[in-house]
Amino acid sequence: MYITKIEALRDEIHLYTDGSGPVTVTEYAATEGGAPARELSRTVCEASGGIIRLPRFRGQEDRIYSRLSVEGASGACFVTDFAPDLAEVGGSYPQPDIIKTLGAPPKLAARLGIPQGRYDVSLPGIMSTVPTEDTLAYVHNGKTYYFLQSALAGLDAHMKSAPVNTLILLNAPRTFGSTGEKALLDTVIHPRFDWDYPDAFISAFNTETEEGLGYYCAFVEFLVERYTRPDGKYGRAAGAIISNEVNSQYVWGNAGEMSAEDYMREYTRAMRMAWICARKHCSWFRVYISLDHFWTGVNFSASQPLRYYPGRKLLELLGTYAREEGDFDWGVAHHPYPESLSFPDFWNDRVPRFSLDTQKITFKNMEVLEAFLSQPEYLYRGQLRRVIFSEQGFNSRSGDLQQLTEKQAAAGYVLAYMKARNMQCVDMFTHHACVDNPHEFGLNLGIFRYDPTAPEGVGEPKPIFDSLMAMDTPKEAEAVAGARAFIGEELFDYLLNPPPVTGAKSPRDVLGNE
Repeated sequence: MYITKIEALRDEIHLYTDGSGPVTVTEYAATEGGAPARELSRTVCEASGGIIRLPRFRGQEDRIYSRLSVEGASGACFVTDFAPDLAEVGGSYPQPDIIKTLGAPPKLAARLGIPQGRYDVSLPGIMSTVPTEDTLAYVHNGKTYYFLQSALAGLDAHMKSAPVNTLILLNAPRTFGSTGEKALLDTVIHPRFDWDYPDAFISAFNTETEEGLGYYCAFVEFLVERYTRPDGKYGRAAGAIISNEVNSQYVWGNAGEMSAEDYMREYTRAMRMAWICARKHCSWFRVYISLDHFWTGVNFSASQPLRYYPGRKLLELLGTYAREEGDFDWGVAHHPYPESLSFPDFWNDRVPRFSLDTQKITFKNMEVLEAFLSQPEYLYRGQLRRVIFSEQGFNSRSGDLQQLTEKQAAAGYVLAYMKARNMQCVDMFTHHACVDNPHEFGLNLGIFRYDPTAPEGVGEPKPIFDSLMAMDTPKEAEAVAGARAFIGEELFDYLLNPPPVTGAKSPRDVLGNE
């Protein structure tokens, strides 16, 4: 017997199968890693007409979140489909006409009029284990969780500053506004988080315990409900990136030393549960894996395979693990920084190649990611996975090289933006950051210089500001001409229309010209 899909309806769960007759369905908690998942129920029922029907609710608990196993069967184990009338919010993904994105302070974002934004939100910064005058109660799967209203007020302001936003969901115990509440951190921080490693800025989400997974799912579901309301009362979110640059997990999604396979089993479960929590309420909400620019290479040290992984390997594992238990609609949030984050002239990068086995994917060879996702095994129901370039930028150096590197950054933005716009699967091209950050590892990635005396540190605009504002406006042609002359016409045109990626068919070969 094979389970082809599992559909959630308002009152039932339907498991579609190629068999018939009596079956035993065992329901497990959705935990992954650590101790074996707890058995929640065991039901003897009938496969009739290709469908096994289960009540959706077990008391106050919802089987939509559970892992379902049919004795003697393989295939889907989690909900893969939702009845058309299930989600409160329907329709289609609210894709803006242009892919331009900038994470800017609310007042500045509104003034610049950029249609997309993205914002970091960390679980330990907005949740608590105890009710207070500052908390808002929220019921998830029969249990009550508490959100800090003071923290939500700041988040609401950011979410209202752009028509569409993507959330970056983090689990940071010591930064990103963490309250430091011990009871909360003991529950939600990954059980093997390396507290002694000073550069472990963010923890992986805890999928290993039912309590930790419950907080994580409540975190996702609360945000989706709040920020997909049709009236837009609190602002609008369209998707969520799960953690940050997980191929460099020891820094940006720490779960202690762990093989790539074990790490991705847990991370795939976290992505799947976020997708289920989101699609339960909003039919078009998207979830994304976050990757840095290392592809077949690794960040920091290849001699630490339990801490740093190749991005390509993680996508291969995500595809495999998702298919094993029922494929779901995951996307990719990629960060195609230049080969060296210190230098903005990516057209001079030496390591990136137009090949599926390239060491890095930078602005120079962004098209490699689309070629990889165009392979049949990575399509989702015949369509390309969606890609957002959610964090990347162009550093300008200080001192004698400041003027040159600022010009390089301005020209580089134009070419990189055009390359991303030419791809079939890209919905967002973010510039990181809005203002030079004096605490960002010595980098100056803003479109504004930092001025400590100015409101929110926003100083004078850099040349890249004009490039960013020009794209997809009547001023674009002038910006393109300037960038093309600066980089060199032949090189500019070559990178804008690069050669086919070695080892892959083009997206148009796979999907046609639509």
